[in-house]
Amino acid sequence: MRKNKIEYAVVCAVGKVRRNNEDNFCCCGHIREDVNSVEDVAYSGTADADANELFAVFDGMGGEACGEVASYVAANQSLVFLRSKDAYQEYLYELTMQINAKILQATEARSLVLMGTTAAMLQVCSEDVYILNSGDSRIYKLSDHELRQISQDHISVAYGGKAITQFLGMPEGYEPAPYAAKGKFRPGDMFLLCSDGVTDMLTDEEICRIIDDKMDVDILARALVDAALDKGGVDNTTAILLRFSKG
Repeated sequence: MRKNKIEYAVVCAVGKVRRNNEDNFCCCGHIREDVNSVEDVAYSGTADADANELFAVFDGMGGEACGEVASYVAANQSLVFLRSKDAYQEYLYELTMQINAKILQATEARSLVLMGTTAAMLQVCSEDVYILNSGDSRIYKLSDHELRQISQDHISVAYGGKAITQFLGMPEGYEPAPYAAKGKFRPGDMFLLCSDGVTDMLTDEEICRIIDDKMDVDILARALVDAALDKGGVDNTTAILLRFSKG
């Protein structure tokens, strides 16, 4: 029996306005290791859909108050968690709580009031897809040429500004309440995880036009990030693109 295969690509790029990159990710064992670098980071490859893989995008919050540290803590804790995890059941909520605790520890160690990160996470196990998100980093599914957001935004818009109402690193007294869901995939389906550096610059229609293509996913992920940067690139931009197929 032929196994399901995942083609994956991740691109993480600094924006055209910010001087540092507060985004990070976890993708098939890869994270952005050097939080001080402003160089683009990109990986691509294939994975077994039965391998219980994790794909995640983290967008750090806090600006000069170490948002890049929060997103790194999240990415690194994801690796630590996965290396010690034997069970194949859904693990995203457990991992999220561990990340939240680690960020709180890092915040206290740096004598900061607040440090946090959004999260968009997807776990693949056999034919099941588990998702979890906190904040405004999004997860989309592209199936039969139709793009649909399957995550939920945790934002409040007031006085012309955008406030994140859920994130990892929420202080004592505030209970993390990420959105979680479970679904299936079919060969040919694509999933996109991205920071708001993509979605603030591009409409869903523009995103669909770019990624709904037969080209290799690394080319499409790069094209998506480049399009967001060309539109202004006011924030750092990270995208993980997945395509499912038979082995």
